[in-house]
Order: sequence, then structure tokens, then C-alpha cells
Amino acid sequence: MVKNVLDIGFFSTMYSQINGTAHAVRFLSEAIANLGHNVHVFAPRIQNGYKRPKTLHFHEIGGAIIGHNTGFVLSAPIHKIFFCQHDYLDIAHIHTHAVVGSMAINWAKYLGIPMIGTHNSPMQYYTAQYVPVIGKLLTKGDLIWRYERHIVDKYDFVHVATKSKKDLLRDYRFKEPIVCMTNGVRDLYYTNLKENGIREKYGLKGKKVLLYASRLSPEKHPIDIIKTFKRIHDEVPDAHLLLVGSAGPSKDQVKRIIKKKPYRDFVSYAGRVPFPDLLKLYDTADLTCLWSWIEAEGLVLLEAMAQGTPNVGANACGISNIIQHGKTGYLANNLDQFNDYVVKLLKDDDLRAEFGKNAKEVAQNYRVSEIAKTWIELYKFTIDQLYPLRYNKVDRKLRVELVKEFIHQLPNTTF
Repeated sequence: MVKNVLDIGFFSTMYSQINGTAHAVRFLSEAIANLGHNVHVFAPRIQNGYKRPKTLHFHEIGGAIIGHNTGFVLSAPIHKIFFCQHDYLDIAHIHTHAVVGSMAINWAKYLGIPMIGTHNSPMQYYTAQYVPVIGKLLTKGDLIWRYERHIVDKYDFVHVATKSKKDLLRDYRFKEPIVCMTNGVRDLYYTNLKENGIREKYGLKGKKVLLYASRLSPEKHPIDIIKTFKRIHDEVPDAHLLLVGSAGPSKDQVKRIIKKKPYRDFVSYAGRVPFPDLLKLYDTADLTCLWSWIEAEGLVLLEAMAQGTPNVGANACGISNIIQHGKTGYLANNLDQFNDYVVKLLKDDDLRAEFGKNAKEVAQNYRVSEIAKTWIELYKFTIDQLYPLRYNKVDRKLRVELVKEFIHQLPNTTF
């Protein structure tokens, strides 16, 4: 019999950092806790001291920051992997799958509870960047994919944010069941705002603004966007590119290039901005963009859409399921197309307004407060029906069919 109030374990190496995975984990944990369930977060370097739901509990597992530009934390809680003192947990929800994921798997086996895994960022694409020397060696072959697949296949089911992300995992022979459902957007992003001098504060008065909200990392290609924007500016002389976001490996390169004469008058980098400013920038921007070939879903695009701002992005994993081409923005296959689509929308005020209205309507389906309710249904289904089948070694095909049948009853989910 499933309890009315669940005790859910969230396991992640990312929680308080400024990146898409950390935000997805944090905002979902808060939304579920707001429903009255106990969420226990097991993560390193948790930043406390802010107002949070009473049913959100933090359990620090220790770790060291090894990338100060990225906030990447290396956590190896060897002393805790085989010793679980948290026998109140009903289910484990694992968000990162290396050492902390292994700890969660051992705990789940010891406690006899189900485990679900959310797959956000493929380790193959980030290991070389964030784990010096060793990471580059590990990513030369498919060893990382094999390791991740070995871990993820142990879960009762895997969750991904978009259908294109599921297709990527299936291409690398990850097994079903894999459930598709957005990570969700925090309800605060839907707040109706007034500009209140935000354009003046960031030197944007009288400009057509393309906003790039992203960590400055190679996989986000900020240098390519800056160089392409020079061509955009030639066609739209009042256009301005504003980059905001946490520092990353590309920070110094970005700062150097925007000081050069060809760029300094129409490209600026504001760094990390206060949350109220970020909301106002999403609202005041004429367009936002994201140029990355591997995303869980591109959370920054959804955040902008919640403020009624259309997008242009790469026609790639994650992003292709968020931007509705020709309705809420455009998907570009290369930088030439990116240039053309941005110019088209910056020049056509009526089309841009239409896309912005559509974007705001579509974004209503991504509120994390609603997504949290669906997660509770999934947790209870897994505890009550799915886990007993895996525990009793029932054939995987039958488990897959059971998940597929249940998913069709839920909002916001696909199989």
C-alpha cells in the first residue's frame, strides 16, 4: 500500500550550481515539496539559507569544486556508498549517474525500494571539459556511453525531457522503458512584469535585442554566435546581442572578442544577473537564442517563452522539441540559417509579436507545479506496480508495456 505522503530521495552532484541540470533538480524538488511530500536531497556543496518548503530536506554528502569557472563539483562519498541510514525513503530519484548514482543504487537495493533515473546531460559530452586530462582520454571511445548505459539500465524506468533525447539514448542502445516529460519551468518565470528601466540599466534603449542566456561553455558556441551576429548587425543596424549567464571555460575568450572594434558597440556580456533582472531581460528581449547540439530540452528557451519571447535555436537534440518551427520561433540547421531567421524576426515586428504570443501560450504546458503532480502519480505507480515486477524478475517487455499503458493516462507525458 503506497503512503499518502511520500519520502522521496533526490540524488545529484548538481543542485546549487547555475546550470540547467541543477536548476531542473532544484525546482522540481521544491515543487514536489510544496505538494506536501518529503523530498530528501543528497548532493554536494548545497547552498542553504534561503526560504524553502518545510518538507524539503538537505543532506550534504561532501565534495570539492574542481572547476571554478563552471562550479563543477567532484563528489566521491565512498564512506556513504555502502552505509545507508535513511530507511524511511520510499523511492530513489537519481539525477546524475556517476558516483552519487552508484550510491543511490546501493541504497535502493539495501532498502528494497524502486529507483528512477532522469537523464539530462550525457556524460560523454561533458567529461572531457570538466574532468581535466583523464576526461579527454575517457571520451575518445564509447566507454562513457557503455558505463552510463550499464548504470541506467538498472532503473525501473528512465526519464528524459524530450523525445529527441529519448531517440539519442535509443541510438546508443539504452533500454526501454524511457518516459518523456519536460523538467518544467518554475512558476516565477511566468510573472507579469514591467520593464522598470531594465533597458537603460543594460544599455539597450532603442535596440532590437537578441538575448543569449547561457553558461559560457564551448558546447554553447558563444564565439560562433558573436561572430555570426556581426553579419546580423550589418543587416539590422539597431540590433544588439546581450549575453548573460554564469562564467564557463569560454569566459575569457568571450571577454576578449567583445572588446575588439568589430564587436564592442553591439555585443555585451553582463555575466550572472540578479533573478529579477533576468526575468525583465527575458521580457524586454525581442528574441532569445540557444546554439547547442545536445540539450536535455533547453530550459532557457522555455523561460523566455514564459515571458512571451520567441526563440531561434539549433535544430538539434532537445531544442527541436521546444521551439515549434514557424509558430514560436525558428530551428536552424546551420549558422547561415540562424542569421537569416534572426534577421527576419528582428525586421518583422508583427511576425515577432505573433510568435511571442504563441510562445507564451505553449509555455503554459511547462509549469513545474503541474509537472510535480504528474511525478507523484509516477512515483506511486512505480512503488505499487512497476517495482514489484522488477523485484520478481518479470520479463522487461511486460514492464515496458505496463509503463506504456500507464503513461497514456497522464498529462504532459509521452512514451
